[in-house]
Amino acid sequence: MSTKITIWDSFIRGYHWLQAISIAGLWYTGTEGLMDWHFSIAYGLLALLVTRLIWGVLGSETAKLSRLFHPPRAVIQHLGELHQPTISHDNTVGHNAAGSYMVLVFFVLLTIQLTTGLFATDDIISEGPLAMHISGELSSRLTDLHGLNFDFLLGAIGLHLAAILLYRLKSIDLVGPMLHGKKVLPEHAAPKMLNGVIGWGIFVAVATGVYFLWAKDVVIYLL
Repeated sequence: MSTKITIWDSFIRGYHWLQAISIAGLWYTGTEGLMDWHFSIAYGLLALLVTRLIWGVLGSETAKLSRLFHPPRAVIQHLGELHQPTISHDNTVGHNAAGSYMVLVFFVLLTIQLTTGLFATDDIISEGPLAMHISGELSSRLTDLHGLNFDFLLGAIGLHLAAILLYRLKSIDLVGPMLHGKKVLPEHAAPKMLNGVIGWGIFVAVATGVYFLWAKDVVIYLL
């Protein structure tokens, strides 16, 4: 018997949408030269990413990092099923094999983006909080990587949106479950869930640490 089952907790859903909003904000503020806002958004995204990785160890079953690793043949098999009239993988609990790879790509790209941003400088008035601890040459190289990596990040976002559209054409809704957290599945398929409020509590703790470590001066300036 199939029924609506919760597959995404509130933290995972909130993280997903706040990540999207943050990346859009970073693109806009970086393009417009609003660097104080750029750094503030980046610090917030850094706290979100760190919390997501922690939640990937402690959180709900569908949030586990261990569920994101699949052999390449599983991805190939999954993509091959998209050509079939009947899509059996609609019963997937959490991320499918291809989607898991996409999540890992985002984790890697965001880690590179946020880490290089801590060391980046525009050689005029703005620099990351750790730029002073490395040579100007290395900081310049990391700044170049920061810009190049963002192009890769935009490409990954484009691929992600194209995949969502493809699945929608196959009558598979990926957006809805990420909004309300539920999906129609057999009752026995229900994953073990933890209250997302716990994840948000971890986020508050991580964000507080980031604030006092790096972000305090920028946030006070904006206020």
